[in-house]
Amino acid sequence: MHTRAVGISPYDLAGGPDLLRRLSQKNNLTLLSMNLYPEHGAAPLFRPYLLTRIGGMNVAILGLTGSFINKQMNKGFHILPWQEILPDILGTVEKKADMVILLSSAARRTNEEIARKFKNINIIFQSGQGNGNQAPVNINNTLICRTASRGKYLGVLHINWNRSKTWGENIPDQLKKEQNRLDRINWQIGRMQKRHPASKLESNSQFQRLIKEKNKVEQGLNQLRQQQTNSKKPCRYTNSFIAMKTSLPEDKTIKAIVDKTRREVNQINRKMQRERKKRRETQRQTTTGQVFSVPLQEMAGSQTCQECHQAQVAFYLQTDHARAWQTLVARDQQYNPECLPCHVTLPLYNGKRIHDARLLTSIPPQLHNVGCEACHGPARNHLHDPDIIQPDKPVEITCRGCHTKERDKNFIFSEKILKIRCPAG
Repeated sequence: MHTRAVGISPYDLAGGPDLLRRLSQKNNLTLLSMNLYPEHGAAPLFRPYLLTRIGGMNVAILGLTGSFINKQMNKGFHILPWQEILPDILGTVEKKADMVILLSSAARRTNEEIARKFKNINIIFQSGQGNGNQAPVNINNTLICRTASRGKYLGVLHINWNRSKTWGENIPDQLKKEQNRLDRINWQIGRMQKRHPASKLESNSQFQRLIKEKNKVEQGLNQLRQQQTNSKKPCRYTNSFIAMKTSLPEDKTIKAIVDKTRREVNQINRKMQRERKKRRETQRQTTTGQVFSVPLQEMAGSQTCQECHQAQVAFYLQTDHARAWQTLVARDQQYNPECLPCHVTLPLYNGKRIHDARLLTSIPPQLHNVGCEACHGPARNHLHDPDIIQPDKPVEITCRGCHTKERDKNFIFSEKILKIRCPAG
């Protein structure tokens, strides 16, 4: 693809720096990282930045490596804080470059903090953090861009750059987006006006909310039209995402490597879980009751729910959620940490916290499958005081933790919730 530069992320270091060097030499790649240093040494392992010519401009491309996911990855090298490195690098390149681009595998909040602190970084391309595509976000005159992880999308950013070095809002695109939003609101209002008499709509909270939203959108459209008339010539951009098609034939050699790796990962985690189970059994001999990871102590299990909610649990057992664990067993992936979170019942579905708490190697059999508490939250306190502590009601964000656009392209919350909604109590 004639790639000009590649920023190194922690995942790229799984095979060690020497492997990366060999690959870069073989494929003529420029690998960048300003803050990746050997365990003993004063020079970075790779180039911190690249000065190059693009579109008749001098462009500085910087590489920033994010934090390690776990300590096992940190062998023979370490990552310095960006606060110690980035200011000096920027001081070196900003006078030589018409545009500064940062390739960062740091977390979203870190990139936003960098954007607020340094106005002279024009674009941050973010990788390694988050599963979804993110349209460019302008923070302090820095565009932060991100495509979905695992190479499922390419992002294309077309730039109209000028001497102002100031990003302008893409007003035509915003006008189109807001006009579409207004059309949807007007359609909803018209639909309600046909179904209900005007006297009832005056006290209908949903109708009044739509009216307020309509007025707000109309005001925003007027402001955008004024900006379009009065704006000078800031830098412009357009952005698009291109999905990599899954219909392409698989490479048999690569598929064999991937399948072998999955099996090995599963076996490693199977062994870890057995070792943890032995330690728990030893602990049970000296304590009473079951011993789980602290977050799991809040869980009751769907079997417990059945004592009071027989009809609801009977309905749940007919859904695919009740067979989620078996789909992993059938593929021998029931110990794969990449797959487990969406096939078991957890008190939370934040990926980083799940791995930090080592929940995936502590899950008891009663929490296999996607049970009641996956939608309604931990229920042990509800079990003890059901009149006071009520279960949560599932909302779209609850489902979106697993039903991402990449995993479930046809997921429409309003439709899917009807298929798994339990009968009334």
